[in-house]
Amino acid sequence: MTRRSNAPLVTLASICGWLGLTAPGCYHGVGDAGSAGAADGTAGAEGGSAGSADDGSGSDSGGASAACGDGPVAGPAPMRRLTAVQYRNTVTALFDGAITPSAAFPETQTHKNYSNNPSLNVVSLPTAMDLLTAAEDVAVQIIDDVDAVVTCDGAQDQSCAEAFIDEFGARAFRRPLEDDERAALLALYVDAAATDGFADGIGAVVAAALQSPQFLYLVERGGDEIAPGVIALGDYEIATRLSFLLWDSMPDDQLFAAAAAGSLQDPDEIAAQAERMLADTSRSGPAIERFVREWNHYDGVPTYDKDTAVYPQFTAELSASIDQELSRFVQGVLASDEPTLAQLLTSNRSEVDAEVAGLFGVDAPAPGTWASVTLPEERGGLLTRPALLAEHSHRNDTGSIFRGEVVRTQLLCEPIPPPPADAMANVPEYPEGSTERERTEILINHMNCGGCHSLMNPIGLGFEDYDAIGGLRTVDVDGSAIDNSGDVQGGPAAVTGSFHGVVELQAKLAASDEVTTCFASQLYQFGFGLEPGAVDDCVVDSFAPEFVAAGGDIPTLLVALARSEAFRTRKVEG
Repeated sequence: MTRRSNAPLVTLASICGWLGLTAPGCYHGVGDAGSAGAADGTAGAEGGSAGSADDGSGSDSGGASAACGDGPVAGPAPMRRLTAVQYRNTVTALFDGAITPSAAFPETQTHKNYSNNPSLNVVSLPTAMDLLTAAEDVAVQIIDDVDAVVTCDGAQDQSCAEAFIDEFGARAFRRPLEDDERAALLALYVDAAATDGFADGIGAVVAAALQSPQFLYLVERGGDEIAPGVIALGDYEIATRLSFLLWDSMPDDQLFAAAAAGSLQDPDEIAAQAERMLADTSRSGPAIERFVREWNHYDGVPTYDKDTAVYPQFTAELSASIDQELSRFVQGVLASDEPTLAQLLTSNRSEVDAEVAGLFGVDAPAPGTWASVTLPEERGGLLTRPALLAEHSHRNDTGSIFRGEVVRTQLLCEPIPPPPADAMANVPEYPEGSTERERTEILINHMNCGGCHSLMNPIGLGFEDYDAIGGLRTVDVDGSAIDNSGDVQGGPAAVTGSFHGVVELQAKLAASDEVTTCFASQLYQFGFGLEPGAVDDCVVDSFAPEFVAAGGDIPTLLVALARSEAFRTRKVEG
């Protein structure tokens, strides 16, 4: 929308000055000391520290590496900026659907990490300008139709504006306004309204609030220090953690009411709220699905990722359909009578449209419709979804390294060391027309590559039934029959060893308690915005056993995490 000539331009400098907000310096560029989510993963003082891969705070395996002691179980809590998804959901909820979220809000690229990780959401100057534009886009909509957002008992005057500031400000900041914040927002209203009228005054308030760190970040100051280095969170902070974990959005009225009543210090009340929120599958389903996508290093499959000379059928329509099929598969498992990790890894139920049906070898429904189907045996489980297979492939061929890496790092929680700086300069030569299996054998036997690639590629070779767009294949590039044998070296006992095909691999993964615990660890990392090295084994051990005992029931895991002591506390640092 084009800004009206008299619409407010509330700059970042004016927000810092007017509101006097204490979140780290308003905004800093990449690498600036004290920035909110600096390039090294360290948040500002009020948000705690994200930790780093070698900070000694724990591994991402989920197993206890040392005695946890008798004190409070708390982990690091970086100050996280809203992701683009969370921003859209929050703006929609904040204005009860009357306002369209701005498309200018910056998207987050996960790149083998979770999108709420502070190191991926550093605010550079261009990003700050995008945040300014996004706030102004919303403000302009309000100026153009203020009655859709502000209801006055009487005249549209300062008393009505004050009532709006009290209600809107508390929802935008996800806690009651402090006196100086209220005064600053009111001063913005008075200044703009004196020149341009009531609607512009309200627009100025909204533009300022939506650029504030208190809106853009999950700020957790906490309260009393309940043990050395451990701070208890306030009720509104717990409510915010819960709503963004389960809904990717702000708290609703019931959750705000529980926070106002001071009842969210009670683990049973948190659990009750979590169960209520999970039952709202229209909001919890997409939030959990986002975790599943990012857990599998999946950002989406744009059509230009594939060589259309090799795969002419990989059209924009097919790309969109395989992405939608992944959504329907995951949310179908979550909405089923058995929403477990095992079902996620083994279910052969999904939905197809005319585009995807051909990849699956099933009858196509009418164009433009989706139909629930039972898939062939070789299509069971999450790891056979075409979207994931296409994402973890080359443009014109399969990719055992990519597919194996996801299993090793994300399902087994066994990190792979980064390659040496000169790795690409020392890649061995492959014979023309060689198969992926032949190239893997050469790579593993290469003195500079074998140590790491032996942990990934042999797993990925078990995916060779599936081509680079997720289609089933029986013949390799050299005309020989596909060999789908794979091997997991050095993993958990239930998983280690040879297997034939992804379906057999997934059955092994589903039966492993270590894999179940790894899933819990990954969810904790995702929910708290942590670097892998900052995942605290003691925190994971405080809630993961309940998930394992429940047979990998995913709602049980989320409730167990929400009611854990770590969910109500944070470390002062790291």
